[in-house]
Amino acid sequence: MHATEASHDTPPGKDIQVNLIDLLGSLSGAMDLVSPAVVDHHKRVAYLAVRLGAQLGLPRADVDDLLLAGLVHDIGAFHDSLDARLDTLRFETDQVFHAEAGYRLLLKFPEFTRIARVVRWHHTRFEDMQGLDEDPQVLRLAGVIHLADRVDAACRRGHASLEQVPLALERVAARAGSTFDPGQVAALQGLAGFAGLWQDLDSPELFTILRGLGASASRTLGLAELSAFTVLFAQVIDFRSRFTSTHSRGVAATAVALCKVVGFNEQECELMRVAGDLHDVGKLAVPTGILEKPGKLTPEEYARVMEHAIHTHAVLGRVPGLEVVKTWAASHHERLDGNGYPFQLDKASLELGSRIMAVADVFTALTEDRPYRPGMTREQALAVLQDMARAGSLDSGVVGLLSEEFDVVNAVRQEAQGQARVEFENFARSGAA
Repeated sequence: MHATEASHDTPPGKDIQVNLIDLLGSLSGAMDLVSPAVVDHHKRVAYLAVRLGAQLGLPRADVDDLLLAGLVHDIGAFHDSLDARLDTLRFETDQVFHAEAGYRLLLKFPEFTRIARVVRWHHTRFEDMQGLDEDPQVLRLAGVIHLADRVDAACRRGHASLEQVPLALERVAARAGSTFDPGQVAALQGLAGFAGLWQDLDSPELFTILRGLGASASRTLGLAELSAFTVLFAQVIDFRSRFTSTHSRGVAATAVALCKVVGFNEQECELMRVAGDLHDVGKLAVPTGILEKPGKLTPEEYARVMEHAIHTHAVLGRVPGLEVVKTWAASHHERLDGNGYPFQLDKASLELGSRIMAVADVFTALTEDRPYRPGMTREQALAVLQDMARAGSLDSGVVGLLSEEFDVVNAVRQEAQGQARVEFENFARSGAA
């Protein structure tokens, strides 16, 4: 084994516990990166849905499901163009395909089976729900999300929500019985006079307020559950473009394979898998047109791409328990010579996990097929990696281990990306993408 100069900062020995609401709140913020026009949309919908659920006298478990469904209700919209995404915020919209996409994505996380079904129907008109082969209570919750979603769509950003209540109520009341459940519209009208509710929507502390409204605020995910959820979210990140449809899974698999060769323990390897799945979460802020551009990027476009690493750092930094994951994930473009980004860290500041992630990201980018070129051969990829190591950019010890174990690591990457490619194609053929 090649020695490396980096320290090996071992995470705590006990199982990681990550608060589910903290995780969903942070990732919903990541989804909002697509445009300032959608900032806090998920949190606002979740808050209105929870308040509506309580006004309707729903059981606490249903109110908690409204909170979770509200935070992820548009999770299927981020493979769309920006125009399509913004169209979902127009009060009158036919852009409902993302509801089916969200359903298919969320089904991959077993604990979210019911949440997935709520999301599936959250743009279905009340009159169209009649006769559907679905649990009536699931449809009722979907109707609450739909109503909350359209109320937020009726509120213009930059204007006090309280001032816009009359117009929002007028618009939904006109569609009671057709688009919306009349009983739910009546419950909304019953909340109209509570000024504090509408002021909460504009509060910079909205997430803190929201977090205190549900019993699920104390629900945590262990490392195995966290890893299962981030596999799902890696698809949200990657499925926006065919250019990136398998990248995160390839990086995660490569990084874990390298960790095993280096001697990381089982927990560290699983944390690395989570970091690989989420390392490009900041790319949700990069327009799809830039991601899919076949030619050279302009300086302005390249600057937009570079911003994704700082967004990754910020998104993961908001979740207690993911400190190690944040460090490894956000460092995938840092270089030992200090010429990387976003923080220009050098070899004195980059621990072994960060160095492994950087090598895994470069290796995957070189060897994976892209629409505009096939993946590099073994000789081509190793030549680039070794040149970067000699130049002091990548860790020579990690690159040396990769060279020795190339066939094993590459086979793991190919298998992971092959599976991801099949899942993407199935997702696209289903009409959800």
